[in-house]
Parts: sequence; C-alpha cells; structure tokens
Amino acid sequence: MMIKSALLSLLFLFLAACGGSGERVTRADEAAAAGILLRGNGNDPETLDPHLATTVSAGNILFNLYEGLTRFHPETLKPEPAMAEAWQVSEDGLEYTFNLREAHWSNGDPVLASDFVYAWRRILNPDLAANYAYMLFALENAGAVHDGNLPREDLGVEAVDERTLRVRLERPVPYFLSLLTHWTWFPLHERSLVAAGATTDRTVLWTRPETMVVNGAFRLTEWQPGNHLRIRKNERYWQAETVELNGADFIPYADADTEERAFRGGAIHLTYSFPLQRLNHYRKNQPEVLRIDPYLQSNAWVINVKRPGLDDVRVRKALAISIDRRRITERVLGNVREPAFSYAPPGRDLLREDPDAARALLAEAGYPKGEGLPELELILPAARDWVRVAEVLQQQWARVGLRVQINSMERTTYFSRRREGAFDLCFLGWVGDYPDPETFLGLFRTEAGNNLAQWSNATYDELLDQAALPGADRAALLAEAEALLMEEVPVIPVAFGSTQFLLDPRVKNWHPNLLDHHPLRVVKFQEP
Repeated sequence: MMIKSALLSLLFLFLAACGGSGERVTRADEAAAAGILLRGNGNDPETLDPHLATTVSAGNILFNLYEGLTRFHPETLKPEPAMAEAWQVSEDGLEYTFNLREAHWSNGDPVLASDFVYAWRRILNPDLAANYAYMLFALENAGAVHDGNLPREDLGVEAVDERTLRVRLERPVPYFLSLLTHWTWFPLHERSLVAAGATTDRTVLWTRPETMVVNGAFRLTEWQPGNHLRIRKNERYWQAETVELNGADFIPYADADTEERAFRGGAIHLTYSFPLQRLNHYRKNQPEVLRIDPYLQSNAWVINVKRPGLDDVRVRKALAISIDRRRITERVLGNVREPAFSYAPPGRDLLREDPDAARALLAEAGYPKGEGLPELELILPAARDWVRVAEVLQQQWARVGLRVQINSMERTTYFSRRREGAFDLCFLGWVGDYPDPETFLGLFRTEAGNNLAQWSNATYDELLDQAALPGADRAALLAEAEALLMEEVPVIPVAFGSTQFLLDPRVKNWHPNLLDHHPLRVVKFQEP
C-alpha cells in the first residue's frame, strides 16, 4: 500500500505541474493519495502524558498512540477486547482477571501485565498530582494510596504472570469495562519512563518522538507546537495489517474561521470546530461536507462555592434561574444544541427559568437588586461562540442585579486559573469519558480532582456510591443525586452538545457516536 500511495502522490504532483488534470491539486489531495489524514485539532494538546492530559485535543491523539485493556467499538461504543483478549469476573463483581493478548510496544518489547501495574500506581502517586487520578478510585485502596495513607503495593492490581492481570475493585462498577477505555487506564512502558525520570516528576518531557514508546496503532514522529503533530503507522501494533491509514497530522488552529478557510483551501480533510455564521452557507451549498452529530457533552459554568457571596446557595440559584437558555441555543448557538435544564445529558427539567424568583432570592440572601454583592468574574477561553454566550448571560444577569465581568483569555492561562480555583465562574465544556451519567455526576464528588467548584456534599457522594451496588435502582439513585446537584447549584448548565465540523467526503468510517470517538485504525480514504 505504501508503494501504491507514493505512486499516486507522484502522479498528482505530475498532473499539477503539467496542468494535465485541469484542476489545482491541493495539499489535502496529496495527503489523501499518501494515506495521511490532515485534521484540525483545536489547540495544541497541553501534554501527551496520559496521566496529565485532560483535554479533548490530547485525547484525540492519545487514543491512537495507546490502547488499554478494552476499547470502544467505533460505531456502537460497546467495550470490546483490546490488550485483553478475554476476562473473567467474580460473582460479586469485585474481581476481574484479564488475559492479555500477545502484543508489543513500538520498540519491540512485549506488553506485559506489569506495565499496567506500573501505570496505575504512577497516576495514583500523590507526588504526580494527576487531576484525573480519581478515574481509578474504583480500584481497591486507590483513594488511600492517592492520599499517601497506604503504600502503592496495596493497590488492588497485580500481575499474576506476564500476561495475566488481576484487578480488585473497592466497590462494584457497572460500567467498568467502559471505564478501562479511557487514557488514564492505558499501560505505560516502565523502562522508558524510569530511564527518563518521569515516574513522579511531571515536568520531565518524556513524550518526544525519540523517547515515547507506545502500544497503539500509531506512533509519534514529530511535534512542532503551534504548527503540527505527526503520527505514523506503528508496524508493531497487533492489528497493523488491518490499519489502512499511513498516518495523520494534527494541526492546531487559533480559531474556527481560520480552520474553515484552511478546509476550503484544501489544507485539511477535517475540521475540529466550525464557525456557526457559516452554517446556512454549507447547509445550502455544500451539505455533503457538513456534519452535525449528537455529542455526549454538557456546556456549563462552574461556580467557585468558596468565593464570598457564592458560598450562599441562594445566590448560586439566582444565577441559574435568571437566564434564558432557549434564546442562547437558538439565537447564539445556531440552533444545533439543546438547552440544558440539568447537568447530565440527555437532560431533565430540574431548573426553572424565573427572573422574578431570582430577584427574590438575592433579596433574601441580603443582596437586594444585587447591592452589596461583589462583581463576579467569569473566565473562559477566547472562543468566539462562547464569548458571545457569555455576553448574553452578562446582560440577562444584569437584569436581576447581578454584575458579571467577562474575562476571556488564552487557553494556557485559562486552564491554569481554572486549576488553581482563581475564578468566580468558569466555563466547562465537559465531554463524557464513557457513556454513563457517572462521567458527569462524578465530577462533583468531594474527592474528584476535576471538582472545580470545590463543592462537597456527603449525601451526594453516598448516592453515587449506592448507585454502584449490585441490585441497586441505579437510575433512581443517580436521578436523586442530580436533583441534589441542581438544588445546591455548584454548576449552571446551559446547553448540551453536538459536534459541528466539515469532513472531506473521501474520508470513510468516521462514524457518528455520542463520544465523538474516531479511532484512526478504522479510518480510510475512498473516492466518493
């Protein structure tokens, strides 16, 4: 296939030089002929360390560089065998025994059960301070290991032999096989990380092409921040013979307008985002390249409940019920998203919209017409659509006496401020890590590293724990937990998600699914 692709690429270049085709040959044409996907990927990933990454931009790359015990089917999202070819589960649902397939790292070393043990102990090491460490709290003793109260050897995972991994859970987790697909559960090549000194030092840059050893369908070959990140086919991947792409270039764009122009000019095959003001144009003139797919996402504003005024639930509730969500989704967001009256999609009517009740709550809290309440700062990354949403919210809040200053900023600064809790309100566009309400509701557990609101409620935590028990009425308990979340309002949901992007019709097997999960191992080029 490599020879064929190279010949096709040369043919394209020859025709372009001679004018024989009568049409301009674009960069996207040449890349398609070479089997290289060119895709927009939002901003540069903040890191490629699977234990420190928290963004979709990073996840889009990591899912192609690594593979965990299980992986999602690209169409149905059902967990299927990956590094584990089979597993057995105890009757009480607390012990899993995984039988690993014969697979190799990109440097030729075998993937071992001990690579999972090393990786899981690493992310839970308190010295690493991984925000996503709580994803592994289902493991026996994980919380205590993460807090430094138990040695890492007490974590509920052991390598029985080179290809047998035994896992013990703290409590039953009905969605455990889906949870294992997330990048926080990926194995790591112990020898290369130890050699780099990266086990507990988060500042060590071990994720470079010359030092990054991976087990996925692709490997990292080049990364020029602000320009491109290149991955190429990993010939040592256990299913390499079924992978049709030769690689992909992930290209960051500062904004959706620049990215759309790049697509229009033939510089990329796929956009990460889309300027909504161009929606009607593509609907009318090029519907074959426009994709609007459902997305398991909740777009909201997190409230820092430790801030003066915001520590009063009445003020938080006034913020939540004084906004007109339908106006925002229809007039600002292009009518491609559903308004959110609860936090976890697909949503329930748990919040009402009542500006008069918001004014009454403010007065009851001692802030009539907002008097005496400090001006609130709302922070968000400089994304035009959500800045426009913030401006509408600012107007709606002002009508009930709430003064809010908008501070849009560069993404690195935004993530730093968010991580440090240096905000009153901050934007949170959370994408589900797996298809279960826990991926949203779990964010607000007391111990969750991504609990940006710093909200804590023992009843809420207990409801989520009870929902995981065998025989529990899971749906009812999760519904009760979400009702409590919306009563205490540490987060203000505004809209649920959808993905809007442009896709070259030659790109096949880009299946719509709720997680926007598109493993490149199944993607290929084919003339429409």
